[in-house]
Amino acid sequence: MISHIEQGLIFEKEERYKEAISEYEKAALEEPSNIEPLISKGALLEEVGDYENALQSFNEAILLNSQDTEALRLRGDVLANLERYNEAIIDFSKVISINPEDANTYYNRGLAYASTNQNEKALQDFTQSIQLDPKHGGAYNNRGLLFYKLGDHQSALLDFTQAIKVRSGFACSFTHRGRVYEAIVNPKLALGDYTEALQINPTDMTALFFRGSLYFALKENDKGHKDFELLIATAPKDNHYRELALQKLDELSL
Repeated sequence: MISHIEQGLIFEKEERYKEAISEYEKAALEEPSNIEPLISKGALLEEVGDYENALQSFNEAILLNSQDTEALRLRGDVLANLERYNEAIIDFSKVISINPEDANTYYNRGLAYASTNQNEKALQDFTQSIQLDPKHGGAYNNRGLLFYKLGDHQSALLDFTQAIKVRSGFACSFTHRGRVYEAIVNPKLALGDYTEALQINPTDMTALFFRGSLYFALKENDKGHKDFELLIATAPKDNHYRELALQKLDELSL
């Protein structure tokens, strides 16, 4: 006979999430001192976007073991999703104090610092993440975004280029690097990067908007129209870039 937690894992693989959560709850009742079913339940609740109940599950887990790095890290993730960044930073910092070699937790704390405009601390965490994991594409990408925000275009270019090298298949780093090339007035390279992004994802909303905008700035209006029309056709109705594209086309039609 399989345990409730084993049955929960089976249901989870079958995407029968309510049944999986029920099994994890039964496991927690059977073994009130076992942290595992609470973590499994919280992780699944987080995955389906039920952050408040996920938070409750991780709180219960941490009451059982305040030093459990998985529970602390996952609770930090949930707090960040709830935009409770300062609390998330506390959890991530505790994980780091227990395991200072955890590259992903430095990265996640860096994201939380960046979200609260603690830019220097964010840069330090992204750098530490990269030192621990030189192939951490997310850390390169987000450090590049911070450098771009701070006006350090050369450092941003280096980071986005490195992100592209270590993390293939992600359009966003090409788009971000294209924005830097625009900032330093190199439209040819910017267009090349936006096009690279669109080869990876032909309906990437950000790349379509910025390439289309650059085409209009270069007076290549037919190409700009084409990008904006595809953006309008494929993006969600409430997408910010879609709304900007509609405004631009309205202005051009006047």
